[in-house]
Amino acid sequence: MTVTLLSRCSVLLIGLVVPVAHAADAHQLLTRIQRAAQQVDYEGVFVYQHGDQLDSLRIYHKVGPDGVRERLLSLNGVPREIIRTNREVRCYLPDEKAVMVEYRRAERRAFPALLPDKLAGLKQHYKVTSGKGGRVAGRSTQLIKIKPKDAYRYGFRLWADEATGLLLKAILLEDSGRVIEQYMFTQISTGKPIPDTSLEPENRSKELVWHRADEPSADDSPGSWEARRLPPGFELTARMMRHLPAHRQPVEHLVYSDGLAVISVFVEPSESANRSTALSGMTQMGAVHAYGKSEDDHQITVVGEVPAATVDMVGASVSRQP
Repeated sequence: MTVTLLSRCSVLLIGLVVPVAHAADAHQLLTRIQRAAQQVDYEGVFVYQHGDQLDSLRIYHKVGPDGVRERLLSLNGVPREIIRTNREVRCYLPDEKAVMVEYRRAERRAFPALLPDKLAGLKQHYKVTSGKGGRVAGRSTQLIKIKPKDAYRYGFRLWADEATGLLLKAILLEDSGRVIEQYMFTQISTGKPIPDTSLEPENRSKELVWHRADEPSADDSPGSWEARRLPPGFELTARMMRHLPAHRQPVEHLVYSDGLAVISVFVEPSESANRSTALSGMTQMGAVHAYGKSEDDHQITVVGEVPAATVDMVGASVSRQP
């Protein structure tokens, strides 16, 4: 898997605490956050900070008979616009005169819909507690702390709107407590109709070049590649073949997850990979670590919003099955 314009789209694409509530109450709050992301109409502005970079984005979110529709518009830096539906993601890059289109993957989650659909297994590898969260964007919030039980995954602090359950602020933390990245609404409006015009892209120029990834095909066969070492709790949740722009041959995509953290493994023949951008060794962008290597005439890339040690363990163990 090479570093392409898709990675740019992916990039797009805290208060006084009272004594913690019972764990059961905290898990109920997580469920409320997860449901609010799928049931509440809203528009607002949020900031995303990773390292010394700060991005500001406006978001429109509407729930309808066909599911969720979203539009994100960058307010600083390189112009970009993202249109998301339940089925696909379109990333408009006017400076490149390009539109990147890929089918939406279940494992890819974006603020404020950061939580997976299934939350039951979290308590095995995370400790979840709740408390009073103070105010975010002028709204009272409830704080949820998600602390990993080992160093193979990140911790979270989540601030949910008391009125709607919508996630208003989120930070990711290393095992040491250092903040890796954070999201926060600076203004938010809920309960008002979102017109369809707010969900249409600004740039509809006919000069835009469209780059479309084919719909991935699920692969239930055993497959020829696998990760032989996984941190506790991680298991294979999906295997598919993907046809990506600028790739001459299909890319095998394996997804491993513990229910919250997700690791993707991409395997493609070396002859179809872009050698100028093929990854070798470890790299980091915000909370995302990526590891690349060449083995048996294939380029292997492991990507995950997890600590470097986790990606390194998985990447080093990926090999062809005998």
